[in-house]
Amino acid sequence: MKSVFKIAGSFLSIVALTVSASALAQHAFNDADKAVEYRQKALSIMQNNFAVMGDMVKGDIEFDGTIFAERANDFAALTSIPWIGFSQEGAMPGNNTDALPAIWDNWEDFVERSEQLQQDAKALQQAANAGEQGAIRDAFMAAARNCKGCHDQYKD
Repeated sequence: MKSVFKIAGSFLSIVALTVSASALAQHAFNDADKAVEYRQKALSIMQNNFAVMGDMVKGDIEFDGTIFAERANDFAALTSIPWIGFSQEGAMPGNNTDALPAIWDNWEDFVERSEQLQQDAKALQQAANAGEQGAIRDAFMAAARNCKGCHDQYKD
């Protein structure tokens, strides 16, 4: 009988934890400023990784396949992170941000671009891990075009 209570107690603990996590996820930001800060920090880290890869692709610094692959892995992991910070009520566009209202006026296009960036980042990650510099350059340039296009339309 004790084992039944133990199992039931464990089950209820898991359910309570899941419900608590869901509630926290729905209210991940206390206010719009926190959402803006979150997305800006995520995008900044993405940019830092991308800049190092860009310097290697351009030949400004020596190409190191190991470092490039590490940066590509980090970049790919980060590309799914910032977007939730654009959907927080009041963060549209928000204070202290270069995000243009065009993001919310063209939300579907913005979401499509974010999804394409995630695909581009995965392709870059795969090319980097394979180590073929021609494929790396092509994948990098595809991601760079996506970044530039989004910035041109949606960033001040």
